[in-house]
Amino acid sequence: MSYLIAKLNQYGGIEISGRDLPSDATMFANQLNQSQAYWQQNGCKVIWLTIFNNDAHLLPQAYKAGFTNHHCANDHITLTKRLEVDALIPNYASHTIGVGGLVINDKNQLLTIRERDHIISHPHNWKFPGGMLDPKEHIAQGAVREVFEETGISTTFESVLGFRHYHKGQFNTSNIYVVCRLTPLSHDIVMQTSEIADARWMDINEYLNDEKIGAYNKAILNSALTGKGFNSVQLATLSGNPDEVEIFIG
Repeated sequence: MSYLIAKLNQYGGIEISGRDLPSDATMFANQLNQSQAYWQQNGCKVIWLTIFNNDAHLLPQAYKAGFTNHHCANDHITLTKRLEVDALIPNYASHTIGVGGLVINDKNQLLTIRERDHIISHPHNWKFPGGMLDPKEHIAQGAVREVFEETGISTTFESVLGFRHYHKGQFNTSNIYVVCRLTPLSHDIVMQTSEIADARWMDINEYLNDEKIGAYNKAILNSALTGKGFNSVQLATLSGNPDEVEIFIG
């Protein structure tokens, strides 16, 4: 018998090393069939198979063996197959995370923008500057970065004010949009013209009294005016590295 190189994970699943697959499709198919029969006899629940781009010619054999797509990255695709009928296969990433920066200066003015893409469809959509988090980026860091990129305003993070959970995000995912209270360190706006059509410091009362401004943004702004939000704290983590986690406590 010839088996594929693999390891057993803590959940009773088999993870096949994509780095050690045979390049010959017939050999791969034979080893895969023999391996999964052996693993099933030994009570394994799920097989996780990673195939890198250079071995894409092996994918038809995996599909013939009953594997289905689970997720992919730039250089690989990961497939799964249940060996146990009711075995749990967790979903891959189902959410995107966006951040907005609520910035109020010492003149009681709010930093607001209009996105270039919204000028025709939503011409009065004055919103908080912000955007999507980069991979492995903390919420606080992302909010500061996005505000600077879009407006040229340097800020420091103060607190998380609230978030919105929306089920019609990009690529058929749900989106969590987190608004952070930021303190400005500069005042002169340098607009990112590729994405932003307008950016200005708007009087808070003008913003709140504008009937065309969305209810969510007004509610978050009122929260910022009356409360402190959730502060960022550092606590001990299982890994011992506090930089790997972000914790907010009110």
